[in-house]
Amino acid sequence: MYNYFMIEFLSSESWITPQIDLLLYLQNIRVAHSELLSRLFLSLTTLGELLVPTIICSVVYWCVNSKNGVYLFSLHSLNIFVAQCIKLFACVYRPWILSDKIHPVKEALMLAYGYSFPSGHTAQAASVYGGLAMKYGKNLYIIFLFVLMILLVGFSRLWLGVHTPQDVVTGLVIGIILVFLMNKIIDWAENNKNIYLYLIVAFDVIALALLIYIYYFNHYPYDYVNGILIVDPRILLRSSLIGYGLSLGTINGAFLCRRFISFEASSGLLISKLFRALIGSFLIIIYYLYVVRHVFTHNYGCPVKFLVTFILGIFITLVYPAIIQYINKNLPLNYK
Repeated sequence: MYNYFMIEFLSSESWITPQIDLLLYLQNIRVAHSELLSRLFLSLTTLGELLVPTIICSVVYWCVNSKNGVYLFSLHSLNIFVAQCIKLFACVYRPWILSDKIHPVKEALMLAYGYSFPSGHTAQAASVYGGLAMKYGKNLYIIFLFVLMILLVGFSRLWLGVHTPQDVVTGLVIGIILVFLMNKIIDWAENNKNIYLYLIVAFDVIALALLIYIYYFNHYPYDYVNGILIVDPRILLRSSLIGYGLSLGTINGAFLCRRFISFEASSGLLISKLFRALIGSFLIIIYYLYVVRHVFTHNYGCPVKFLVTFILGIFITLVYPAIIQYINKNLPLNYK
């Protein structure tokens, strides 16, 4: 027995029809005008994908403020895990499955596989850019910029036809909750860094329990259209391991680094910070484009899919900071 209540409520005709009508209204505008706006929103939606927020969190973590970087990575990691788990519990289909009148932008379909609820892009944007607003929103202009980025990512998911309003709003709520919750938790851990070890154990145990349930005990709908399975949960589960691997890798690495390595992003000259940001970002992009995407698009086993991003997360939050720390200690001119 899978989650009948959530599926029936979130996909019920009376609930979903007004949302489909809104998507059709946006679709009519999109079709009637040039593709320029669609190209713009395809670019904006990348602000909520895996790569861009990862690089933003990394640069803050390596070059600006290590504590704030840990905070952002905790938001980034938990958002991935929470959003993916809710998707697999709710099992709500994409808009074009709920209504054959919806025709999404084709270029947006590559990362719009599987279930729809909630919008992971919106949740990611709300958590990361909301976290940046929390830490660096010293005036209304900066706060407005980050809020605008969040709203544009959410709206882009509607414009592209890959999510319903309920998906976007729920993603927004998830992100906002995590922004305030993790701010309290990280401040608490900073007062006694041994707490980071307890947080690692708690997160890993909960994550393992949820993964076991999702993979072995949760039941998924097997609905067919013209003999074709709408969503194959087996493929979706294997693919989701990429997100879970990055989530567990980054949060474990960040907490371990904060507990055992006296790494501070503030150390070093500005030129050295720029250099470490460029080198680190370059390595992330190359690894993501040529390793993660390769594993994602090929039929590798579950352990490989998990490990390939888990290693990336550990490198970003533990190995690379340790390398920076070693260089700083052995090149004293690197300090201010």
